[in-house]
Amino acid sequence: MLREEYKLTARRLPGLNPVGYGQQKCAPGFAVNVPRPYWLLHYVAAGKGRFSTGGASYDVKAGQIFVIRPHQTHEYRADDADPWHYIWIHFNSDVELPQLLCADVITAPDCGQIFSEFLEATHFSAGKEEYLSGKLWELMSALRRMETGRQTRQNPYILKAKRYIEQNYMNGIRVTDIAKELNLDRSYFSTLFRKYTGVSPQQYLNDYRLERAAQRLVSGDDSVASAAYYTGYSDIVNFSRMFKKHFGVAPSKYREMILTHEGLLP
Repeated sequence: MLREEYKLTARRLPGLNPVGYGQQKCAPGFAVNVPRPYWLLHYVAAGKGRFSTGGASYDVKAGQIFVIRPHQTHEYRADDADPWHYIWIHFNSDVELPQLLCADVITAPDCGQIFSEFLEATHFSAGKEEYLSGKLWELMSALRRMETGRQTRQNPYILKAKRYIEQNYMNGIRVTDIAKELNLDRSYFSTLFRKYTGVSPQQYLNDYRLERAAQRLVSGDDSVASAAYYTGYSDIVNFSRMFKKHFGVAPSKYREMILTHEGLLP
């Protein structure tokens, strides 16, 4: 049985605050049933097992996440024939989380890369908490996109709104502009968008812009000012403030951390 567990300092970060992370290749029948005072997400990378909570039991396999909420009673047990290998992250949160985390088990094979990237924090001599907080924000955004995709299949207004954001986010658009494009009252549109996605259109637009800005910072030669400008921000101070709130670090620090880790900076 292989187990790697890494506990973090007690330093508190705003928003999503990582507590620990690790991975485990379990022995057959290995079981855990200890409640914890924080969120705990396990991504099954291989094998399978059984997760029980709240009177329900689930057979969980590779590509799925099982969710343990703070102080929740539970048990998870590795399969006898094909015991699982999972990656986990512990965290606290003082922000609204995706509605998908109300589910006990989430099928999310596309999130496997993010969980693998949690383990990369072991190579950081400093900044582990900030790096992991940023990756947690990425995970939450991915889960929100999943729930949006599930809920919007039958609502053409939400699909059209998302498409409009993707095509125009760099132009400084506002929620009013999106509602106008759909020929809907702004208040009604905001209520409809939240109903189907779990977040306000303003938050969705902000998250989308910030994720595109982060991509520009690490995939090219953009300065912080340039990344802000090309993702629809006219005020670099406001951009930097929102970026730090979303990713846990300032944009320049984020770029330095990612590129240094990937060997693109000395």
